[in-house]
Amino acid sequence: MANRLAAAVQKSIPGRWKGWLLSFPLTRRFMHQTVREQDMTMATGIGQGLAFNPGRSNPAYAVGSNELPVQQVLVDHLRPGDVFYDVGANVGFFTILAARLVGPAGRVYAFEPLPDNVAVLRHNIALNAFENVTLIEAAVAARPGQGELMVAHYSGGSALATLGTPPPDMKERLPVTLVSLDDLLASGTIAQAKLVKVDVEGAELAVLQGMTEMFRTHRPGIIYEIDDADAAAFQQKSRLCAEFLGEHGYQVTPLAESYADIDWHVGHFLATESN
Repeated sequence: MANRLAAAVQKSIPGRWKGWLLSFPLTRRFMHQTVREQDMTMATGIGQGLAFNPGRSNPAYAVGSNELPVQQVLVDHLRPGDVFYDVGANVGFFTILAARLVGPAGRVYAFEPLPDNVAVLRHNIALNAFENVTLIEAAVAARPGQGELMVAHYSGGSALATLGTPPPDMKERLPVTLVSLDDLLASGTIAQAKLVKVDVEGAELAVLQGMTEMFRTHRPGIIYEIDDADAAAFQQKSRLCAEFLGEHGYQVTPLAESYADIDWHVGHFLATESN
């Protein structure tokens, strides 16, 4: 009943008022709590007007308000005809946004190993009738092979077993295919990217290590997320990724905070070619 009520309320609000109403915390809380597993229309952000179902993932996806600083990077760097990689696509929020920005002449490659997420991601692609998205059901790593995914109850919290520490809400382990971006590009499976987004729950450095040839030849921009419950671990991960990128001729710029009000350390960074 609550989900149907949320959908009815959203449809009844004129488009020009939705963004304003969603600026109020109580309105956001109501919408976020009642849109899970519902086909909705994004009311704000660069996806305004696009259809989206968040599944059991972040309800802010359905509203369009998720990670606005990252959304702005997509606007600043993607143009019609460009290629975008969504590494750790989850249910496809940034996949869908990028598909709109690059247009029919562009291409989005969405990498996601978790079957439940893949099903919702496919649904979201179909909801918007996008034909410029290629879904690759695999985990991106330093080299191709086979691995194991520690699956969390929260759809965005699963992590590769090579990281050692399981997510606090782990429910099972699944075998997954591992791919590297360099290998896929060399084989012609994917096209050269203008921008790469990396959100892989601790495996960021491994993804970057599998892009060294790409760094040498194509120099794509990279947006990546680092997160950890522990401040020292967060700083260590951030330092290792920044140093690795620096060694390959990139400069790293922190983005504005997307999660300033939560008890968890989350940061987004943009890596671009050094001048």
